[in-house]
Amino acid sequence: MHQRTTILFLGTATVTPGPGQDTACLLINRTCLVDTGWNAAINMLQYNCNPMDVDSVLITHCHHDHYIGLPQLLFYHAMRRGSRPDKGPLTVIGPKPDIGMVVERALHFLRHEQFPDAATVPRVVALQAGQSCEAGALRITTSPTVHPVVGLCYRLEDTRTGGVVVVTGDTAYHPPLAAHAAGADLLVHEASRGPVASDPNAISGHSGSIDAARIALEATVRQLALVHYPGHLRNEVLRAAQDVFPQTVAPLEGECIELA
Repeated sequence: MHQRTTILFLGTATVTPGPGQDTACLLINRTCLVDTGWNAAINMLQYNCNPMDVDSVLITHCHHDHYIGLPQLLFYHAMRRGSRPDKGPLTVIGPKPDIGMVVERALHFLRHEQFPDAATVPRVVALQAGQSCEAGALRITTSPTVHPVVGLCYRLEDTRTGGVVVVTGDTAYHPPLAAHAAGADLLVHEASRGPVASDPNAISGHSGSIDAARIALEATVRQLALVHYPGHLRNEVLRAAQDVFPQTVAPLEGECIELA
């Protein structure tokens, strides 16, 4: 059977999602979670994915809405470890130095010292922009983003299929990202500022959908997927990006993109 790279959008909303939504997070090949949203572990079940199949978690940056679901995932793995006694620890990958602190405090929140069975202790891989690593069949390279905290843009190559996915996380418009995303099959780019081009002097560290489309066009990617945008502006966000880069989509929760 021909293998495909799959990208399931568990969340596409902004920092405080509404009913039936989650903030931006996605699942690659059912095994690699990129950001955790508020409640990615339980959301997976809704879309017929088993959280126990997740082997690695990539955190783009350590703002709350991108890692707040990590304790729940660690707790889920602990509670269900009997169903997968052969399963090794999760690997949590994220920006140095923040990711170590986030994992440590997630375990503290779960009171791991008092209740060691209440959480699985993950392996932490702290990366600086430009460093690379592997997660199963995924070869991962990183580049910096422009945000108030340290962030990583991930380029993930599926060595089984050759499919390439690039996930920016939160970032201001940053032209060097185009080089990192060059030729990718799918670019997942935030559009928090809505159907606009962002002010280059703004300090919020976010992009509009026009910014995302410009990066996609410069990078000559096959498809652009917008996330982390205001839901009530979805149609406007999508149209503004498509005017610049026609191969743009705005996935909703539960939608899956397959790369041939």
